[in-house]
Amino acid sequence: GIGGTFQYGYNISIINAPASYIQTFMNRTWLERTGVPLESNVILLLWSFTVSAYPLGGLTGALVAGPMAIMLGRKMSLLLNNVFVIVAATLSGFSRMATSFEMIMLSRFFTGVNAGVSMNIQPMYLAESAPKKLRGAVALTSASFTALGLVLGQVVGLRELLGGEESWPFLLASNVVPALIQLTALPWLPESPRYLLIDRGDKESCI
Repeated sequence: GIGGTFQYGYNISIINAPASYIQTFMNRTWLERTGVPLESNVILLLWSFTVSAYPLGGLTGALVAGPMAIMLGRKMSLLLNNVFVIVAATLSGFSRMATSFEMIMLSRFFTGVNAGVSMNIQPMYLAESAPKKLRGAVALTSASFTALGLVLGQVVGLRELLGGEESWPFLLASNVVPALIQLTALPWLPESPRYLLIDRGDKESCI
């Protein structure tokens, strides 16, 4: 869950704290490029694009999740899904250094793709892999990790932690930590038995 639905909740939360700092960064970047500051309504429009890139990426991720789950398997899809977060964290982490607010927009899109894939494939993987007696409880952990992500996103976004004016790129890039945890832990877990039997036709591996 830490690299799955947790990411969805976490990435919803962390964008709220540095909103004013990112808008200031957009205005300053544009001023350096053109010598003319942005009007307030244009800043608001750019910020809206930045925030909207996340659900747009989520829609894209949800659309590709089904084919990914069948072609690559549930486990491999979740592992590959972390690539989107690593790319997103790199873009947002270096956005201020590169003086490019467009990198933040693109970062939020890739973060959304990760969320769209994980929100579909993680519950599927858990439901198909859990023992029958525990299936309901295990499937519900998807919602628990989403809530945990929301809470931790708010906590990490405090000004005393990573929500300050100087540290907001690190806040946006902090979603790479859950991705690295999942990349380390998930290879040790088994593939979904249902995928092995129905999609791969591998009865022996399923058993």
